[in-house]
Amino acid sequence: MSADPTSRLRILYRHYGGDNDKPRPEYYSKMLALASMLRAVEALDVEPEIVYINDAVSPGPILSLMEQTGEVVPVRGGSDAKSYRAMIDREVARPASPDQFLWFSEDDYLYRRDALQLLTSGLAALPGADYVTMYGSRSLDVASSGPRAVSFAPGGAEGDPGAAITVDGVQWYRAFASTSTYGTRLGTLREDRRLLVLCANSGGPWDRTTSQVLAGYRPFGLAELREDVLPRGSVSAADRGKGLARAAMRVAVTARSLRRQSRRRTLFAADPELISHMEVHDSTTRTVPSAQSAATDWAAIAAETVNWAEGRGIAVTSRVS
Repeated sequence: MSADPTSRLRILYRHYGGDNDKPRPEYYSKMLALASMLRAVEALDVEPEIVYINDAVSPGPILSLMEQTGEVVPVRGGSDAKSYRAMIDREVARPASPDQFLWFSEDDYLYRRDALQLLTSGLAALPGADYVTMYGSRSLDVASSGPRAVSFAPGGAEGDPGAAITVDGVQWYRAFASTSTYGTRLGTLREDRRLLVLCANSGGPWDRTTSQVLAGYRPFGLAELREDVLPRGSVSAADRGKGLARAAMRVAVTARSLRRQSRRRTLFAADPELISHMEVHDSTTRTVPSAQSAATDWAAIAAETVNWAEGRGIAVTSRVS
């Protein structure tokens, strides 16, 4: 992936002032997530641009730290998809080099100290990458994929070790999907803006849907679409209407996956994972991590981050604000 050497890395950190009821590890807090990102920024040779995209954020320690370390942009989102769309629209309208590299981050990830260093060093060795991610271990089996994407059974670079590109000890491999924490060039974002916004309206795990459509794979099968149109059991008229609207959107999204070969995007991921989604991981929240990723002691990285933060007067105690 070529990036403009004269432009700085730009980090778009999307933060919601509330929280959800997902099961989390004991060390989780949104302040810890923010501190870990700033710790990774400190390790870079060139200071990046940091922009905080804030939805429903009240005054407090997190907002104060954001105001000290970057540009704060309030948005009226109301949902994950809405704040994401607002961020995308704002970025594509910004006058800047199309080769500037953008890193989009959600607010519940824990970063290794060297995560952004390894990301930037890896980019130069990935000329064929349109998108990159530092989380997730599900690898794409390109040879076996047809209209629907197929993943390898072993996670990470283990699925196709001969195809992985190793840079500074990190193996970069073709990934099956990404969350909405990922990186790309501004020019690519501009070209894909309509598709990114459309996919964010498709409901469910729309970030995975986005990855599939960008790569030219059908995100939904007939059985999934039929369930929206003809749900099992009795449903209210309102729910039936929502199902029909969702089905219409998903049909439109699926149609957009029929892309010319030249328009199909490639996604690469890091093995081991360089960031961790701070959820209690089981079969309902993620696929099995690669062996390298499973060996990472994220609790220890959380403790290191707390020590780093406390040394700079940052109290990592607040779960949300």
